Amino acid sequence: MNCEQVKELLSAYLDAALAPQERREVEAHLLTCAECRQILADFQYFDTLLSQLPRIAPNHSLRERLFSSPEYLELTGTFGTRRRTDEPTAPFRRVEHDDPRRPRLIALPGGRNASPPSDTPTRYAPALDPFARGGGSTWRRSIRIMRLAIAAALLLTFGIGGLIGWNLWHLQQGATTTSGAITPPAGLQQGPLPAGTRFVFLRDGALWSAPTDGSGGIARLTPPGVTVAENWVVRTPLPGHAAGNMLAYIDLQHGFVHTLRSDGQNDTVLRQPLLKPGVSPASVWDTSTGASILSGLSWSADGSMLAFVADPAGTGSSGLYIYNVGTGEVHTVPLPMKGSVSHPVWSPDGVRIAFEFTHDGKTGILDYNTQNHGLLTIASSVAMAANPSDTVLTLDWSGSVDAPAITWSVGSGDHVHSLWLQRVGADVIAPRMLAAGDYSGAVYSRAGNQGLGAWLLVASHAGTAGDLISVNLNAATVRLTQGRQVGAVQWSPDGLYVSYLDALSSGAGTLHILNLATGVDTLIAMGVNDTPAPAWSPDSQRLAYSAGTHVLIVAAQGSKASQPLRLQGPASAFSWSVSSPSQLALAVSDGQEGIYLVDTQHGTLLQLDKNDAGGPILWTQIP
Repeated sequence: MNCEQVKELLSAYLDAALAPQERREVEAHLLTCAECRQILADFQYFDTLLSQLPRIAPNHSLRERLFSSPEYLELTGTFGTRRRTDEPTAPFRRVEHDDPRRPRLIALPGGRNASPPSDTPTRYAPALDPFARGGGSTWRRSIRIMRLAIAAALLLTFGIGGLIGWNLWHLQQGATTTSGAITPPAGLQQGPLPAGTRFVFLRDGALWSAPTDGSGGIARLTPPGVTVAENWVVRTPLPGHAAGNMLAYIDLQHGFVHTLRSDGQNDTVLRQPLLKPGVSPASVWDTSTGASILSGLSWSADGSMLAFVADPAGTGSSGLYIYNVGTGEVHTVPLPMKGSVSHPVWSPDGVRIAFEFTHDGKTGILDYNTQNHGLLTIASSVAMAANPSDTVLTLDWSGSVDAPAITWSVGSGDHVHSLWLQRVGADVIAPRMLAAGDYSGAVYSRAGNQGLGAWLLVASHAGTAGDLISVNLNAATVRLTQGRQVGAVQWSPDGLYVSYLDALSSGAGTLHILNLATGVDTLIAMGVNDTPAPAWSPDSQRLAYSAGTHVLIVAAQGSKASQPLRLQGPASAFSWSVSSPSQLALAVSDGQEGIYLVDTQHGTLLQLDKNDAGGPILWTQIP
């Protein structure tokens, strides 16, 4: 089957309405087609969402006002008759009133009851020509009545819509957990946020959302009674979208993972507890197990699955769990032996997930396939005899979907001792060492080396940072600088540029931009802060950085002088918009403290709030 045929059958496939042969053919196609898998995941997501909507009805007073209004009575032909005052009003019941001040309704010809039963006295006047003498006023009055009825229907629709929006905040009340778990707190009493691109940040244990056009101010997303952990994540953008439409976070107070729509609705608690019931979450977060749990949230590449780490038995051995957004189910990843999981990382195609696995004092790397549920050992132990206490510092995938590979750095503390690569496939052999030595840093990018993946190593020099070295996944090594003391290295999103700070001291250094294609190293500015780190725009054309109490923008080519923003105060965070290449969200911690939207093209500045963000800024999109 091709994609067009499968797309026609996905709805029936989801409803288990296909013939066995058709179902097998659809399943075979889904194994090889990411686009159709994404469409199926969307169907499952919306089925789950609709199944959670409560059955609601307008309250009695609203029904009474609508279905006893003179306009409704005239439209239905029930005006002028009596009903019992103690009889409930319903849209299917004849509602009867007497009012000598109002004329009786004259039915237009062609109605559903144009021929009343012979034993019923007729109420109908002779058929009227709306253009005959005296008929024009009747025609206009009928039109007015119809318009009023439509308006009443619209009011009813909006009322029900508002009730649905309000009730979505309380869906989490029905989310139950295993025995001993804590019922999640009530949601916020607000409607959904309007569609569009927004940025989200953490402040005082709560997530807040701000609009990109400055309208409406910021809105709190998470309810009172929860404290959001720092490592919250936004779902991978769906096809055709600039940013994700769902968030995931860990509640520090109760020890559960939450998912939350980007419009602030449907805050859902996953049924799998992170900790053993009865254990105080505060007693775990500062342990190594707690650190693995807090850093374990990871969305798959297609946004259909969320991986997280948990220790529900309270043994100190954390496991890996995968939540399916479409079905709402949580799957436990089988482990070969008792041990602890940390740092799960999804492959670019969203099918496999690599993670660190520690058992009996040794740290290795495993790979789990979500389609066939197979578990593959990538490295049984990452430490070498010369450095037995080494562990994994960075774990990631190559940028290639056709030739998947896992790469990682090994070291301890501030020392990187080696880089490694392991191909994933039927002919898996021993991991390949890409580089070895004593380095002060290693930064990886999937986009480096023309999208195949590459590392940047910072050489050690007399106990301090040294020059920058590039290493691709074929082990080709190139020294990029000479006589530098490199720090705060940042890849551009397209992997074509690198920014770094030279001679970093007391949190400031000299900013350079290095063009990897030409080898040109351009000095940009001195006295540039390393916190927050310089930030690349999504199109890799501009770099924002903080120098003292000023924020400046520079072109990637370095051909133009830096552009200072009309704002004074040290920046605490900034982030480029994912949808507008000239828009920057900026948080200032002192001086002109607050959160700002900056249009770098027109030089405009809009203050959204008078308080600092207190953390990183991520972008979301509300459909």
